[in-house]
Amino acid sequence: MAAILIVSLEWMDTIDEANTELVYANKIMTSSVQSVFHKNEALLRILGERLVDLDAINTPNAPSLKLMNNLLDMNKELAGINLARPSGDIFLTSLNVDITKLPNLLSTDATAKAFKIALESDRMIIGHTYFMEVLNQWIIPLRLRILNSEGDVSAVLTTGLKLNASENSWASIHLPEHIQIEIFRKDYYRQYIPKGAIHSLEEAYSEPLPQDIVDDFEQALIDKAGLTLAMLRESNETISSLVVPDDYGAPVLSSISYDQVYENYTVMLTSVEALYEKMYSTVSRLLLILIIFNLVLYFIFRANVRLQSTLKFQASHDPLTGLPNRRYLLDNFSQWQGRHNDFYVIFIDLDNFKSSNDLHGHTIGDEILKEVSSRISQFFSGGLTIRHGGDEFIILYPYDGSKNVLSLCGEFIDQLKAPILIGELDFSMRASIGISDTQKDGSNVDELLRKSDMAMYEAKRNGQAVSMFTAQLEAQEKRKAVIEKELHQSLERNELYLVYQPQVDAITKSVIGVETLIRWQNKRLGFVSPEEFIPIAESTGLIIDIGSFVLNSSIRDLTEVCKLNLVDRKLRLSVNISIRQLFHRNFIAEMEALSKQAQSTCVTIVAEVTESLFIEDMSKAKDILEAINNVGVDISLDDFGTGYSSLGVLNNLPINELKIDKSFVSDILTNEGDRKLIQSIINLSKNLGIPVIAEGVEEIEQADLLLEYGCDLFQGYYFSKPLTKSDLIAYLSL
Repeated sequence: MAAILIVSLEWMDTIDEANTELVYANKIMTSSVQSVFHKNEALLRILGERLVDLDAINTPNAPSLKLMNNLLDMNKELAGINLARPSGDIFLTSLNVDITKLPNLLSTDATAKAFKIALESDRMIIGHTYFMEVLNQWIIPLRLRILNSEGDVSAVLTTGLKLNASENSWASIHLPEHIQIEIFRKDYYRQYIPKGAIHSLEEAYSEPLPQDIVDDFEQALIDKAGLTLAMLRESNETISSLVVPDDYGAPVLSSISYDQVYENYTVMLTSVEALYEKMYSTVSRLLLILIIFNLVLYFIFRANVRLQSTLKFQASHDPLTGLPNRRYLLDNFSQWQGRHNDFYVIFIDLDNFKSSNDLHGHTIGDEILKEVSSRISQFFSGGLTIRHGGDEFIILYPYDGSKNVLSLCGEFIDQLKAPILIGELDFSMRASIGISDTQKDGSNVDELLRKSDMAMYEAKRNGQAVSMFTAQLEAQEKRKAVIEKELHQSLERNELYLVYQPQVDAITKSVIGVETLIRWQNKRLGFVSPEEFIPIAESTGLIIDIGSFVLNSSIRDLTEVCKLNLVDRKLRLSVNISIRQLFHRNFIAEMEALSKQAQSTCVTIVAEVTESLFIEDMSKAKDILEAINNVGVDISLDDFGTGYSSLGVLNNLPINELKIDKSFVSDILTNEGDRKLIQSIINLSKNLGIPVIAEGVEEIEQADLLLEYGCDLFQGYYFSKPLTKSDLIAYLSL
């Protein structure tokens, strides 16, 4: 009876130990996978910011390519790095990828779904594991959108984790031989399974898990915890002691959890047969166990306690800084909330960490992070400090009636700037901080994190260092989303229309042409200003279709006006051309066709381009401008004097006209600086033989002074507001 009792107890202990082992192995694996995804999300986010700084989105260039290749060299787990436009076209890649062999990311089933989701999400999106032919390997695709300075989508960074690569944290974890791991997605496609556990990669990843396996898991979950798979996704729990059949019908003991951030299930499995084999060995040593029973129990207990304690700490803490990690935050948020009714969620992102890391290497970067972590913990000692991943930190900080939270964070920014000495190197760190408040922003952890993250990006965009979440901020984001959604249908609904503002000769005051201006009247939003919707059209790629609409419609309208013989000369048609339009592959051919169409009547096209065009890729811009100049399109440099342009730009590019920005004209009568600047611009243009047009002329005194300085053309409300086609005909008939 004693032997039977011991065997029975040992079997129960084996099951308990196996469950404990599976649970903590699950947490380690989940934490490792999250760590890899968090790290790569941080890398992509920083890379995106650098590429925006380098204007690689508009003008792919050598520094951008070098930056991408350096990042790839330092992260061997990555298969390659690409930069795609919102339209899905890849226009910049790391050197290990042949861009000519890459398809449009919206054109293939393997990439389209994750790419579309990435366009709408602030987080990195994980795509289906698939075989990438151009790299001849299986990858887990990662997508992160890049926002421009206005917060609009300008591109999507894409990369992929090499499947089963030894550099991946989860691939390098040494689990016991009897434990198997599977990671599968919310849609039940496998995301990762060890290579040795499958016969065919194609078979493992091309189809979702068989429905009977999904049903078995769900039934086991219901029986054990009263949860369906859908309910598990909302619970943040790790469920163990599930007995389900494997692919061959043999029973396996398993644990399962769900990562709500990256939307995947982690399942740890051990076969019941392996547990039986362990028991057979136990039975064969029954007499020995009876002799040393108490001693064995003692050592087993002590080892289990140490293992569980170690595994639990590793699963819930950052290995570099020792700070609690995101899993710890999610597991303990309710307890913190119970102790502190009202508190702030403070989101900190280091501003210049990536450059330090790139310049001095990860070893120095790790030392910086440890020092920054220490400073955060000491300064916010009354709160809970979390390392969120990369160079991001989260602090839960209780209300402190003695100090305003904005002032508190401002003081921390000042302390953070204090030099960090590492060897002979001296670093000064800066950060952007976003804050949400449980009194007005809710009590859900994900909602609070989302709002503090949104406030952080607002601080970064505005250069404010610290920003509180506000309802206005969320309203702005929601309005942008609505504008983007409505803008997609604006052309089909005929909501976009054109108006024309006359341009007159400075001396004779006769009309020599018009500038085309676009307007949008939406049923849901009402009138939407171009200043509001054009940047969104740029970031989403809709500007290509909208630009074609403007060119074709305005040429058609002005051709009809010309046929009325209301003027005794050719009319020039000035049309604003965006950078994305200019660099589109079909632009030169389109302009050639339109120029021929216009010249066959009495219209001359003038393409208005802005100075930002020349910031990064002067050579490419020059080639395109010369090409359209050669087919009869004049080039007007818009908003001259507000940005980058120089004498070298005017000398080296085919500029046919300078347009003085209305911001200078509006104060010309009262501002001596603006008067001198306009005089300098006109004198410069006269020396180069380039005509000058001034926009925003609203008073006769402005026109007289500009004429005195030698300005050639005028445009503004003094002469006419923007007119519909019918109003333009009436104006020219006077």
